[in-house]
This record gives sequence, C-alpha cells and structure tokens, in this order.
Amino acid sequence: MIDPKNTVILTAGVIADPEIIANGNIAKIRIAVDYAGSEKGSGMSSGFFDITYYLKDGSEYANKNASFVANQISSGKMKKGSQIQIVGRLVQERWQQDNQNRSKVVIAAESITYAGSAYQKKDSSESNSSKSNSASSNVPDEF
Repeated sequence: MIDPKNTVILTAGVIADPEIIANGNIAKIRIAVDYAGSEKGSGMSSGFFDITYYLKDGSEYANKNASFVANQISSGKMKKGSQIQIVGRLVQERWQQDNQNRSKVVIAAESITYAGSAYQKKDSSESNSSKSNSASSNVPDEF
C-alpha cells in the first residue's frame, strides 16, 4: 500500500524503450513530464525521470497490472512515444561515484496504465461491439 503522504500521479511520455531487467523482476522506464505553466522556448519546459516498477514478488507477478505491463514491454507495445500514467512514490537513490556522494530522485511505480486513447484494441470485432461505450475501448480489459 502506498503512503498517502508520498504519492505521485503523473501523465508522461516514454522517451526511451522500456527495459525489463533482473531476470524479469524489474521494469525500468524513462519518462518526460511537461511542467505546468512552462512557456515555449523557456528552456525549462520538461522534467525527466526514471521509473522503477517491481514486477514480481518471488516467482509470481506482484499483481495483475504488473503482468500486463511486463507483457506490453516484452511485446514492444509500450515503447518510446507511448503516453502513460504512473501512480507511485518518490524514492531518493544514493551512491558514491569517484569519491563523491551522488543522488537522484526516482519514481517507484505502484501501477502504470496507458493515458488517454494511446492504447486502442486492434480486434475489430471487439471495437464494433463496444461502439456504444467508446470510453471502454480506450482502456484494456486488464485494468
């Protein structure tokens, strides 16, 4: 369960193809977020963040969303240019490099979904049967 005092919800663009590392246990995703109120050409219009999503708890997927995200990354559907929404928490990673202390803030994801209409089902029979409810065709059944 996420601590309500340390919760972030972001809608962002994936800026590099996501990776699954550590024997399929962790997904690494790099995102860009536009800052609210940023003016075009100001030089400070986006922030770049690393996302860490722990997919598995032991040998099983941590939850249904983790299984879905792993499948989307493995099949190449979640890739550079995808628009996603992340719910997670901020974590400060610390390490030493060349005898200097280093740190960066990363987002530990609790769930990841596609944002808006970025994900469309390709099965025409499903899309024809759900035309009456257009909002449901934008979100995969797994969510």
